[in-house]
Amino acid sequence: MEAIVKVDKQGRMVLPRDVRIALGIEGGAEMVCRVVGNKVILERFSIESIQRAFADLEEVAPSLEVDTVEVEGEDKYFDSEYALRKIGIRGVS
Repeated sequence: MEAIVKVDKQGRMVLPRDVRIALGIEGGAEMVCRVVGNKVILERFSIESIQRAFADLEEVAPSLEVDTVEVEGEDKYFDSEYALRKIGIRGVS
């Protein structure tokens, strides 16, 4: 199935009815949106889709090294709850 959709000035688009029906997407459903190359991939939210996204990232950047830094005090950018809310995973720990 393929459809052409328009994106409005605020970056919104409407998924065609046939697509929503085929995927069982109802109003208010949470979706995971990720970019792979020049493609935008939308999936219904699930822990499996998050794990798959991280697995894809590991394949793309296997040599990525991350330095850890001790941080004193509280900073919202290092708080795991804040980070989960920002990527759309509310209430998952």
